[in-house]
Amino acid sequence: MLDLNITLVFQLFNFIIAIFFLNILLIRPIREIIKKRDAIMNGLAAEADAFHAEATQKLSDYEAKLAGARQEAGKNREEGKNAGLLELQAIVGEAQQSAKQLLEENRSRLHSQADQALAELRDGIDNFSTKLGQKLVGN
Repeated sequence: MLDLNITLVFQLFNFIIAIFFLNILLIRPIREIIKKRDAIMNGLAAEADAFHAEATQKLSDYEAKLAGARQEAGKNREEGKNAGLLELQAIVGEAQQSAKQLLEENRSRLHSQADQALAELRDGIDNFSTKLGQKLVGN
């Protein structure tokens, strides 16, 4: 069984003194180190969160700029396509106009050549008729 005597009081007194000195020499410095480490870890965590937020913001800005550039490229492509179609229509219109003009010139030239050939034939018929008449009468 347990005897309660004066050694118990001395042991209790030694224990309290040991806790007091251990608290001063060991526990307080360790608590301070732990507090400093927690402060550093919290600072690093806050810095990492800030970095993550900044990276997320930059990524969203980049994606927005990329979407804007794609939209601008699409608009430029459509404008270029429309300008090309307009230029094509203008070129085709000019070519059609030139072809019509060329066709009209050729028709008028052919008509004048046909009229000239018809006139020559009529003159030739008159000459032929006269010569034929002369040969018939002259023979």
